[in-house]
Amino acid sequence: LPPLEIEEPTVSMFFLVNNGPFAGQDGRAVTLRQIKDRLERELRVNVALRVEDLGRPDGVKVSGRGELHLAILIEEMRREGMEFCVSRPEVITQHDARGCLMEPIEQVVVDVPEEFQGAVIRELSLRKGELTSMRNNGEGLVRLELSVPTRGLIGYRGDFLTETRGLGVMSSRFTGYQAWRGEVPGRSRGSLVSQASGEAASHSLENLQQRAVLFVKPMDPVYEGMIVGENSRGEDMLCNPTKKKQMGNYRSSTKEIDAGLKVPRGVTLEEALEWIADDELVEVTPKSVRLRKAILSAEARKKAAKRAGAVGG
Repeated sequence: LPPLEIEEPTVSMFFLVNNGPFAGQDGRAVTLRQIKDRLERELRVNVALRVEDLGRPDGVKVSGRGELHLAILIEEMRREGMEFCVSRPEVITQHDARGCLMEPIEQVVVDVPEEFQGAVIRELSLRKGELTSMRNNGEGLVRLELSVPTRGLIGYRGDFLTETRGLGVMSSRFTGYQAWRGEVPGRSRGSLVSQASGEAASHSLENLQQRAVLFVKPMDPVYEGMIVGENSRGEDMLCNPTKKKQMGNYRSSTKEIDAGLKVPRGVTLEEALEWIADDELVEVTPKSVRLRKAILSAEARKKAAKRAGAVGG
C-alpha cells in the first residue's frame, strides 16, 4: 500500500481556559490539563491536527487543515459539555530561500447557477482569489475554479450560502505555498462592548440599536468585557446594556414593555471565528457562542494598550 498522505496544517488558533464570569454555568468549565488531555485523545485519530504547548498558563496552540477542520473539533468538544475560549484563526506562513513571505493556497471548485456566478467571483476576488477556469454545462449551472489564499476562505462559507441562496456547492483542497497576495479586507466596524454586568434591558438596547447591530436581546445575561453588538463606526464603543428606564407611572411602565426592538443578529461559531479581532475571543459553551474581549476590564485594556505602545515605540 502507498504511504498515507498527511495533509499539512494551514491554520492555527489558541484553545484557552474560560476565565469569564459565566464559566461553568452552561457546561463543564475545564482546566488547561483537561483541554490538553482532550486534544491528546484527538491526536490519535486526527492525523492533520497539531498541538503546541508554548508555555502559556491558560492555553495551547492548535493547528489544523483549515478553519472548518478546527471548527468541527470545537463543535465536538462543546457537545461533550466542555466550556472554553478560542482565539481568531491565523494562517501558517512560511519564508522561501530568498526570505519572501509565502502563504497557503487552496484550489476552490464552485458549482453555482448562472445568476450567482458574478457575486461569487466578485467576493472571492476581494479575498485575493484568482479565477483560473470557468465552464458552463449548458443547463444553467457554471463551474468555477479559483486559486484562493486559505485566509480568504476563513468565514466565507456562510456568505457563500447566502450569496447563492443555498444552491451553490463549494469544495477546496490545499495545493501549496505561494507568494503573499496582500491584505484581505477585514471587518470595518468596531465592537459594542459592555462595561456592566447583569441582564440586558430593552430600554438600553432600543437606544443602542440606532448605532449598532445587536447580538443580544432583553433579559440576556451580559458581563463586563462581553461584546453585545457591532458598532456602526470603526472603533470600539463602551456601553451599559443593563441600564433600565426609570418607571414613574403606568404609561412609562407599559412603554418599556413595548420597546421597538429589532431581532438581534445571531452569530454562529464560524461567523464568530471570522468576525473577532486580534484582541477578542469566542467563548464556546454547550448552549451558546459568546464574543468577548480577551481582557475583560476596560481599565486593564487601556493599560495593556499603553504598554504595547511603549514597547512598539
